[in-house]
Amino acid sequence: MKERIAKTAIALFHEKGIKFTMSDLARDLGVSKSTLYEHFPSKDELIGYVVQQVNEETERRFREVIQDSKLTIPEKLKGILLIVPHDFQNSYVRLLVELRRYYPERWREMEQAINDEWDIITSLIEEGIHNGDFRPTHIPTLIQTLNLLMKSIFDQRNLASSQITVQESLSMTVDIILHGIMK
Repeated sequence: MKERIAKTAIALFHEKGIKFTMSDLARDLGVSKSTLYEHFPSKDELIGYVVQQVNEETERRFREVIQDSKLTIPEKLKGILLIVPHDFQNSYVRLLVELRRYYPERWREMEQAINDEWDIITSLIEEGIHNGDFRPTHIPTLIQTLNLLMKSIFDQRNLASSQITVQESLSMTVDIILHGIMK
């Protein structure tokens, strides 16, 4: 039942944003609010559960890309930078802006999971420089730049009001990171 509640909540995120009510959720599930509260004592707990599931999926997919021996170093870097959880690939950036605004503790949990992956990304870039896949560069500056660019996707008020999805914004950002803006 927990998974069913979470999946329906995700559908409501897409439809109404993060401000949906537990009454909306109960109605869509065809259950009473008390049934919801048996599984999730609060909306914050429900959102926390969804964030935990997102973090676990992202971590699993991250490991799969890193461990895929068929991928080159540049393909691995691109693959991990483009990971967006399946249920949120077509989400609008607005949803993440709302999460950050209304549930800052849950946002920090998601951000911490992302921050934990930078050491692996750093190792991958070091390996790519050593192998000649990437040109030599000051890695701490590159990592800081990548980190700020990735964070900016979730912090751009102008993108939040447009109809661009998280996946589209991330794809454009990664393309610029890997290929620049030169023809």
